[in-house]
Amino acid sequence: MGRKKSEISIGIRKLTICHWKRGSFERKIGEIVNVSKSTVHNIISKYKKTKSVKNRPRTGRPRCFTEREERWIVRKVICNPKTSVVKLTLKAQQRFNKSVNPETVRNILRKYNFHGRVARRKPFLSKAHRRSRLEFAKSYIKKPPEFWNSVLFVDESKYNVFGSDGKQMVWRKPNSELEMKNLTPSVKHGGGSQMVWGCMSAVGVGNLHFIDGIMDKYMYLDILKQNLKQSADKMGILPHYKLYQDNDPKHNTHICRLWALYHCPQVIRTPAQSPDLNPIENIWDHLNNRIRKFKISGKNELREKLMSEWDKIEGNVRANLVKYMPERLNEVIKCKGGPTHY
Repeated sequence: MGRKKSEISIGIRKLTICHWKRGSFERKIGEIVNVSKSTVHNIISKYKKTKSVKNRPRTGRPRCFTEREERWIVRKVICNPKTSVVKLTLKAQQRFNKSVNPETVRNILRKYNFHGRVARRKPFLSKAHRRSRLEFAKSYIKKPPEFWNSVLFVDESKYNVFGSDGKQMVWRKPNSELEMKNLTPSVKHGGGSQMVWGCMSAVGVGNLHFIDGIMDKYMYLDILKQNLKQSADKMGILPHYKLYQDNDPKHNTHICRLWALYHCPQVIRTPAQSPDLNPIENIWDHLNNRIRKFKISGKNELREKLMSEWDKIEGNVRANLVKYMPERLNEVIKCKGGPTHY
């Protein structure tokens, strides 16, 4: 293969076109600019087509996969979104006999608007769960806003002294992983945690009860006896409040259900695996965000902050969460009983 000839400069091309416009012949122009007649002919032909002597944009590096092969890669991701790019690259290499880098496969997926994200954690929903959620949503979707204003939402939650049990993301520069501000402190045995029981409605929050030890049905019944009526009275919804709790086995024991039947004006039976249908779950997250503004070093301090911040939860936060209960139910119907964004 011969050596590639150097490209004709823009200046020579312009000079060629200038002489051509004056009426000079191609052979004469070639002698003037010191190029062959065929080169002059090609420059003039290109100018007639594009009205320019500049190079057209080049196509760049040739693609590794055809459009059909790219669609095969996309189908594999649609069938199994949890497959890794490395495994997908190996499958593509075996099928198409091409040596490619995993980054090439990533670029193809991004081209089709697929992006790697952490999978959201949602409760497992069987067909029975979906069916019961759909039935619940359809039966309560037409309830007026006044109905939800007198609902007393109850639940339990756990708070750790040293923050969440999950991962904590930080923005940092390379080689700065051991700086104190980029670390999540930990101690042996977790540093302690506190289980709490609480209740809320559109008009306020009720009592916050600290749970020590393992809660069973008898302890849960004592919590209801001590706090439920008192909390409803505190919010001003005592004569006509409705108890709303999840399907925890302790909540559905015979003695707890029997007590609620005789002491609660109304009990709403909720579907299993449905924390997204209980607004108090959002209150727990809101409370956690509030207490994490403080540097908590012990269980007693954790209790103090939980109690003080619980009473400071804004009224508009509670009211808005309850206000959008119909939207939650509507999304359950829209998703046919499946997971929602709440």
